[in-house]
Amino acid sequence: MPNLRRKAISPKARTWTAWLLLAVFVPLAGTTAGLWRAQVKRQNDQAFSAQAGSIGASVTTAVRRMDDLTLAARTLLGSRPEMTDAEFKRWYHSMDVDQRFAGVAGFSYVELVRERRTDVYPAGERPYYCLPKLSVAGPGMAETLDELTVPGLDLCQLTKLLGETRDSGEFSAFVVTSSHGHEMFEVIAPVYAGGGVPRSLDARRESATGWIIGLFDAEPILASAVSRQGGVAVSLEREHAAVPEYRIPTGAGAAFRTLSETMHSASVARFGRPARGDRVTQRMSVEADGRWTVTITGAEPTGIGDPEVQATVCLLVWLALGLLAFVLMQVLARGRARALKMVEEKTGQLRHQALHDALTGLPNRALIMDRTEQMLRKARHAGTEVSAMFIDLDGFKGVNDTFGHPAGDELLCVVAARISSVLRETDTIGRLGGDEFVVLVEGGAEKIAGRIVRVLQEPFDLGTGSPITITTSIGIATGDRDAAKDLLRDADIALYEAKGAGRNRYAEFRHEMHIAAHERLELESDLRSALARSELFLVYQPIISFQTGEVPAAEALLRWQHPTRGLIPPAEFIALAEESGVIVDIGAWVLETACEQAAQWLDAGTPIRISVNVSARQLDDPGLTRTVASALRRSGLDPDLLSLEITETALMRDAESAAATLRELRASGVRIAIDDFGTGYSSLAYLQQFPVNALKIDRTFISACDTHDPLIATLVQLGRSLGLVTIAEGVEDETQLERLRELGCDHGQGYLFAPPLEVAALERLLAEHSPAFA
Repeated sequence: MPNLRRKAISPKARTWTAWLLLAVFVPLAGTTAGLWRAQVKRQNDQAFSAQAGSIGASVTTAVRRMDDLTLAARTLLGSRPEMTDAEFKRWYHSMDVDQRFAGVAGFSYVELVRERRTDVYPAGERPYYCLPKLSVAGPGMAETLDELTVPGLDLCQLTKLLGETRDSGEFSAFVVTSSHGHEMFEVIAPVYAGGGVPRSLDARRESATGWIIGLFDAEPILASAVSRQGGVAVSLEREHAAVPEYRIPTGAGAAFRTLSETMHSASVARFGRPARGDRVTQRMSVEADGRWTVTITGAEPTGIGDPEVQATVCLLVWLALGLLAFVLMQVLARGRARALKMVEEKTGQLRHQALHDALTGLPNRALIMDRTEQMLRKARHAGTEVSAMFIDLDGFKGVNDTFGHPAGDELLCVVAARISSVLRETDTIGRLGGDEFVVLVEGGAEKIAGRIVRVLQEPFDLGTGSPITITTSIGIATGDRDAAKDLLRDADIALYEAKGAGRNRYAEFRHEMHIAAHERLELESDLRSALARSELFLVYQPIISFQTGEVPAAEALLRWQHPTRGLIPPAEFIALAEESGVIVDIGAWVLETACEQAAQWLDAGTPIRISVNVSARQLDDPGLTRTVASALRRSGLDPDLLSLEITETALMRDAESAAATLRELRASGVRIAIDDFGTGYSSLAYLQQFPVNALKIDRTFISACDTHDPLIATLVQLGRSLGLVTIAEGVEDETQLERLRELGCDHGQGYLFAPPLEVAALERLLAEHSPAFA
């Protein structure tokens, strides 16, 4: 047998082998370091691209909102050229511009006057004059806007820009530096009679009435986009911006700087500063009133994040480890694979953070816009129907104010989970910010919207001591659009339609909603002055005792006689009054008027208790108790003859605060009734906290008395066990009356007895019935 023993490897052979392995390993280490550098560079680029996309999307949305607001102002002035400065300011504040539109510094209106004027500067006889007429400034911008309204200054003698925009019918914009040192965009839009843009040059010159000039501070827009992201700068550039070719003369026009000598030739506004190092940029175009360019600039990573540094470290490590055995080299190779996996996971996390909401984990605005575009392209190819739903929580601000922002954040997370629970696998939900959500669906939008409304009506138990009850309003836009922004814009318009219709519902977009939005704005403006013009009045519906047939009380109901629209139903203006806040002033007038009328009836020998509705907005008003006390003091009415009706839903928005307010009111001697009882979510424990005297059973239960018979019996028995008077609303036939009597209900009101009556008609009814208090 041959000798099979292994030959021993000599030290010299091991040395040569080591040098051979090292010689092979050196180029391999260099190649690996190069690949490492390329991988890290690619990952850094991907993370920056995602970050830039999110920032760019935010700036894009803000620029388009700026364009939409300017267009709205132009349309308004085109349809109402006689608008006064006060009306223009009311329109501005009614749009809640300072809160809803970041960066708006203000607006001014320059009127085109064709009559000869002698009080202009420079003086002279010309075919027409361009004179400042209206202006409204945002917070801290009054001084800057004053420069746009120098009385008698003929702006057309200072710049050809106004005439050029009138003839072209297009917007003009450029960058100026305000007195505050901020970069601002000044947008000039011609205004034509009727609000539209005529097709021909002659028609544009004939129907031009002036120019709307909007001043927009770029810093809040860009600061909001960058937020707290470090090492990033963003700039907004207007392409083909107007460049002045004139100088302002001395004298009366010397103070008018905004349209003159402070204009920059470079139309760029910037915010933020990237860290030191080589910069990387990404640009995107925005089509609004012209072409804008958003540029996001970031800094190349430094230190260990620098691809060159990592490549050098990698090379040194590999060279050091190359002296070890082949097995150890393989272990290190596996370690490298693990390291690459960790880097990939970290990059994935950054990408996810750039495209998802940090609070709820839902897709953010940038990702929703992208998915909307994909959905539209897919629908065009497949011929399917797509819809976008804009969802807004009613009363969310009150939750933050009452329970704090941590509770508000938790509520948003629970809302996101509830909405997701009623969606299909093919549907998409995202959060745009605040309490605004978007849902994208393919077919069945109304059914899904109904599910969302119902699931959000259920109380939320967030550990705040009492359940939180909110509602939601939803706007739906369905069908193909040119771009995602158009579909979402129409859904947003429909959302305001749902809110105006009373909230807690959904509305589908219709093209006439553009007109309706303008009419709603006019109606709100008219409502604000309705009190001063004595257009509001009260009617009274009697409350009948089921046992005696007498009239112990009457409910005061508000009506509005509009000078041109006639009698406007409460359903069309009460919600508008709530939303705008004017309900507080109107409610105070109703209290005072009703108390004065009840005092007159008392003096005439027919004492009846007067019931007055108190809205949720009034209940939140700290001055409610003072308002009630003032109404009683002025009228001299006995507090026991006043009953305040508050809906169950309003009470449960903040049960503890509501209970404290009711105790103050009850201590003053007035009576309290819970209106629409049975439609909310109050438990017996909470009901016992409220110092109430009566329960008014909602008319929806009375209208289907047979169906809700057990529920009505329970409500009546509940009131009796608590020593409360029960009142049935909406009694319309004898069958309902007989059943309510059998169940033991005390009082009722409805068209079976009498509709809401004017004072004279109610007094005739009272003459036939002697009052008797329960």
